[in-house]
Amino acid sequence: MKDKPITEFVLLGALMSGPMHGYDILRFLGADLGPAWRVSTSQLYALLKRLESSGVVTSAMESQDTRPSKRVFSLNRSGKEMFLDWLKKPSPYVRDLRTEFLAKLFFFRKLSLEGSLALVKDQIQVLESVRERLITSRREEKDPYKKMVFGFKTTTLSGWLDWLKKEAVPFVKGIVQGSALSSE
Repeated sequence: MKDKPITEFVLLGALMSGPMHGYDILRFLGADLGPAWRVSTSQLYALLKRLESSGVVTSAMESQDTRPSKRVFSLNRSGKEMFLDWLKKPSPYVRDLRTEFLAKLFFFRKLSLEGSLALVKDQIQVLESVRERLITSRREEKDPYKKMVFGFKTTTLSGWLDWLKKEAVPFVKGIVQGSALSSE
């Protein structure tokens, strides 16, 4: 089981760009991660409070001339290390690919970080291993319903593997080429 909810890592990733107040974070998530991610305002502040109490995020009140003060959140070194460690690991659970894995690809691109191709290759290996276990389980299963369920899971995994190879690999190769061009 994961130590922290995926949403906490996404918030850490948002703060990798620099200090932000809650509204900035919501706007960042909505504008940039919109099709893949959503967090409610109440969930956001509860998670930020939890991240702050766990010592990976700090906050300070910032005064404004014509408006009420606002709390600005910043990522500290342990938060940055925690985020980068999470970012480079493939998603162990197939159910998390739609949210966690897509968020990881987003942050690799948004933050111009290295390692995205290695992540995709590792994710492919994880899914191929899971698919082989499912194929074996289906082959050995006698109950027709359970056999059908294993078939469903295998087909779903095959779809993810196909997408990784046809969409994710070219996407991350574009990230790598883009960062090589920008460093010239």
